[in-house]
Amino acid sequence: MTALACINTIQAAAKAAGRELNEEEMVELVGDLQARIKQLQAADGMLGLEDAAMRAADEMGNQVKLAAVIERRNALLNARRRLEATGYIRSTWSDRPDLGLESFLVGTNVARPGARRSVAAEQKQLSNAYIAGFLNDMEQADLLPFLTRGDNDADIADALWRLGTGRSVDGLSKPAVDIATIMQKYQTATRTDANRAGAFIRDLPGYIVRQSHDPYKLERAGFAQWRDEISGFLDERTFEGVTDRNEFLLAAYNGLVSGVHLKASTPEASGFKGPRNLAKKVSAERVLHFKDGLSWHQYNNAYGTGSLREAFLGGLDQAGQNTGLMRRLGTNPESNWEAILDDLQRDWMDKPAELRRFQTDRRGWMKTRFAEVDGTARLAVNQQAARVASNIRALQSMAKLGGAVISAVTDLPVAASEMRYQGKGMLSSMGTLIGGMVKGRKPAEQREILSSLGVFFDNVRGDVVSKFSADDSLGGKMSGLQQKFFKLNGLTWWTDTMRSTAALMMSHHLAYNRAMSWDQMNPDLQRTLELFDFDAGRWDLVRGTASKLSDGREYMTTQGIDDIPEADLAAYLASKGRTANDTAIAELREELGAQLRSYITDRASYAVIEPDARTRAIMRRGTQPGTVAGELLRFVGQFKAFPVAVLQKAAGRELYGRGYAPGAYGQGAGREIYQALRSGNGEKLGIAQLLVWTTLFGYGAMTAKDLLKGREPRPADDAKTWTAAMLQGGALGIYGDFLFGEANRFGGGLIGSLAGPTAGAIEGLADVLYRVRDGDDAAAAAVRFGIQQTPFLNLFYTRAALDYLVLYSVQESLNPGSLRRMERRIEKENAQRYLLAPSKTHLDPFGLER
Repeated sequence: MTALACINTIQAAAKAAGRELNEEEMVELVGDLQARIKQLQAADGMLGLEDAAMRAADEMGNQVKLAAVIERRNALLNARRRLEATGYIRSTWSDRPDLGLESFLVGTNVARPGARRSVAAEQKQLSNAYIAGFLNDMEQADLLPFLTRGDNDADIADALWRLGTGRSVDGLSKPAVDIATIMQKYQTATRTDANRAGAFIRDLPGYIVRQSHDPYKLERAGFAQWRDEISGFLDERTFEGVTDRNEFLLAAYNGLVSGVHLKASTPEASGFKGPRNLAKKVSAERVLHFKDGLSWHQYNNAYGTGSLREAFLGGLDQAGQNTGLMRRLGTNPESNWEAILDDLQRDWMDKPAELRRFQTDRRGWMKTRFAEVDGTARLAVNQQAARVASNIRALQSMAKLGGAVISAVTDLPVAASEMRYQGKGMLSSMGTLIGGMVKGRKPAEQREILSSLGVFFDNVRGDVVSKFSADDSLGGKMSGLQQKFFKLNGLTWWTDTMRSTAALMMSHHLAYNRAMSWDQMNPDLQRTLELFDFDAGRWDLVRGTASKLSDGREYMTTQGIDDIPEADLAAYLASKGRTANDTAIAELREELGAQLRSYITDRASYAVIEPDARTRAIMRRGTQPGTVAGELLRFVGQFKAFPVAVLQKAAGRELYGRGYAPGAYGQGAGREIYQALRSGNGEKLGIAQLLVWTTLFGYGAMTAKDLLKGREPRPADDAKTWTAAMLQGGALGIYGDFLFGEANRFGGGLIGSLAGPTAGAIEGLADVLYRVRDGDDAAAAAVRFGIQQTPFLNLFYTRAALDYLVLYSVQESLNPGSLRRMERRIEKENAQRYLLAPSKTHLDPFGLER
């Protein structure tokens, strides 16, 4: 390498940077220059050293200048995001910056502008927009069956690679090519959005999908085996500028095994560390280029976490997480977040007590909230331990939740209470919801509206388990088995239908109010929209976007936002003192779409209760999978995510979401609740209505389950019945049935309710072992224990038949008289009798009792 080339390159970098380069930057720059010279000479054997050095210096000088521009752009973006965040906290939450920070990250229920337009909400609406749009396009083209079967993945991957490299797709099936074309459409959209938010991601020729990597499979195989296998699948582009391939692959392997690719990070560009980092990838696997689609497919089968469909949808979700994080916290989220906290902490310098509390909260709950939005809480420390633990929890779900859809009937009053909060009538909302459930699958027009609003169906993606668990570490075949279970028990259908019906109700409710100005609007709806930063000006912009369907009803969607006249957008920007250039107008359109989708997706999760980032932060405390503390909290929290979310969302909304004014910083949760109930904004009535209706529906769920078990309903004149119904309804969580009889809402005893079903299973196993030791009815107890722990055996529509045909006979043969004793116990504890007494009506098809 010539000295002149080296000097030219360093001078270009220093000029672009506007400063002297440090030693580390110069060493890396020289190393990259040497690597590029070798590449040029290898490509052209006639190229001399001096010519190769000068050409490499010219190329790198241009790249460094580009990177310097990107770095300056990102510095401005980061400064803007910091100012926006601190300005929002100081203006809207000056009395309670702690609540403001929580609102900014994960959202709160306090009725103040922007309280629900959080970082987490931005991530969710963006991920949902990508996924819902893709699934709708696939459904309209009638391609979903071809994709979901999984046996066409190799052809689709091959089509993606050929389209990306400009090769002919002759010989491939039309469905495979059509699917690949739709996939490329959304990959382009995610890349464009990310670059607009501060990334610098180039269009890579031959890019297939965001490759999934199963850290557990990689760790089990070991680096040497992984390196040898993947080397045969990779294109030479992977090793451009790499001097030591083994060292490069080892770094990639370590990053993938650590699970860092699951963390919501952001691509940053730095102009002073060589061209390899001009567009820093979201994670290490982004630098692994497969030589063709079939190679990608072979690798995915060996080391991926699922099918091509799951890898692609996971990539869309991750893209939404990354871009959403950048939109609110810039290209260096963690650094920006710490800078925001530093700025706000200085506001407390003259108040020592509040300063100490702020510092404590900063090290405590603020850290746990941030861990949820940046993905740290998803990174497994010990992959093997995390996978084993998540599989155990999945087995418990499939053994205990066979009748969960019966319990889910209490979703109806919860959803109706959310619509009441937004200004609709409770009873009319319940009627609409029931009508939507009866109609079932939505027509094509409505599904298109739902997709534009970021609402999609779990029967394709399989996320229903999140309703009952804050655990998201499950992967592989067990995840697919669990998805099948929730389809079989009816919960997937129930959740899809409820969520879509609620979302359409909200969209129609907005369109119904579009003739009214902001001041004329129902105050309840106005208050709800303010949670997502809508104001009079923004409402005037979006209220003309409603569209009328063939059912005669109008719905407000994001589809019409692109048709808002530029003059109207410019006038709004001018009214806010903002420059109305093309970039600002495009950003405003983007913001309006994000606000509308955030409103629908967030409030739909209040109607059909789902744990959100705040719920997970409360339950997981920022712990990671594969750690002792992390797994203990996940075991204890299994099945409690729903009741915790009910308290946090439904009850919290009624307490704090009606104009409640927070008290002094640090006064305690008990005092907050007391003040909320005394606010006089309808909090007491809201809580009372929620309790009454969930209790009534809880009684209905109890009755349905009793009838399925062959029992008569519990007596309506018994106070214990209504206490159990209130608890069954979810209003006060899961601490119910074991106080009044045999099991909690999902099947289990006191230990299982308090410490989780796995602890309950351990308790049951210990009981069997004690019986074996003492010679006390061990066989019957072992059979009962086995039945309780067997997946798919407790589906509500098969269990009663299985009991009467087989299981009661087994129980009686192993423990004569046990069925009669069971009947007497139920009569004593619950004042119930069996409609068909098992002791008299059970069958003995195998002659077990002879």
